[in-house]
Amino acid sequence: MLYGHSIGAGVASFAASRCTNPDLNLIGLILETPFTSVADMLRTLYPQRWLPYHYLSPFLRSSWDIREYIPLIANRPKKPRVMIVQAENDEIVNEKMAPDIKDLAVRNNMAVDFYTVKGALHFECMSSRGFPEWVSTFIASGLDR
Repeated sequence: MLYGHSIGAGVASFAASRCTNPDLNLIGLILETPFTSVADMLRTLYPQRWLPYHYLSPFLRSSWDIREYIPLIANRPKKPRVMIVQAENDEIVNEKMAPDIKDLAVRNNMAVDFYTVKGALHFECMSSRGFPEWVSTFIASGLDR
């Protein structure tokens, strides 16, 4: 089971996509307030075209592009389930990014559990009332496989 929050969601997805050990049974991937890529986040945080940050994407050393990783993860012999948790009032990540990741995973025939934490900001999902139950249920369902 791999877990990542925010930029860590990209790191966890990267790790899942690069793991080629057939003895490692990756049963789940938990992505809390994920973003699609660092390039997309640059455009989200600095939407003004006149700012140089908007054009730095080609120079990034790490893209953490989840859209690139999901198809690779879906090609594993056993596809892991994916749990995505989105903060309803996320002040950092664009509200369309988590649903975009969900849609991509579904298009790649992956099982996805998607939750939106009502009223939550970017760092508040884990402290929401339902979060521990969602995670424990997700993990238990993966262990049953």
